[in-house]
Amino acid sequence: MTYDALAVPSRRRLLAALKTAGAGLDVAALSAATGLHGNTVRFHLDVLARANLVRQHSEPGSGRGRPRLLYTATEAGESRDGHALLAEMIVSHLDPATAEEAGRAWARRAAPGERTPATVTQRVMTTFADMGFDPTLEPGTEGRTRIGLHACPFRDIARRHPEVVCTMHRGLLRGLIEQHGAGEVEGDMTPFVEPDLCVAHLNPVSQRTAGAG
Repeated sequence: MTYDALAVPSRRRLLAALKTAGAGLDVAALSAATGLHGNTVRFHLDVLARANLVRQHSEPGSGRGRPRLLYTATEAGESRDGHALLAEMIVSHLDPATAEEAGRAWARRAAPGERTPATVTQRVMTTFADMGFDPTLEPGTEGRTRIGLHACPFRDIARRHPEVVCTMHRGLLRGLIEQHGAGEVEGDMTPFVEPDLCVAHLNPVSQRTAGAG
């Protein structure tokens, strides 16, 4: 619904005007700021309000007339920008299989380098750190490794589209393993173990083989 609301340029102009003003504006002020007819402004504000991007409130009048209706951008509306809209547009048209392959392709852009289990751990840590995930390394027993991802820069859109965004990150993880793991490591991703924590798992392939027997 957010994407639909912001897909129309006039609505983005209205939201930008509200964000720039920093205070409530009425229909007349928004019409003057955007060049849109008042009835058009009302229609678009209604759509933005249903998407929880703007909020309507009244200002008591000084006389006997009706209170003046003012509009402000909500917290969700304040956080929307061109990059967020672009990301929303992209992920809304991807399926999980395409998303995972996109992540793997992203990983293949890196130089192969040395291929050892220790190298793949370092490469995963470095890649996710460079992307802003604030990873922490938690070595486990029997060669298992757990990497906590505490600050996903795509958290908001991942919550709305986990089947795409989280799958893309899983594909990135597995692509890095293919590049650096020498066939000795396999990986998986557990999204939102906690509200602000996802976990990447690196396990020796031998662990799966032993468990299957």
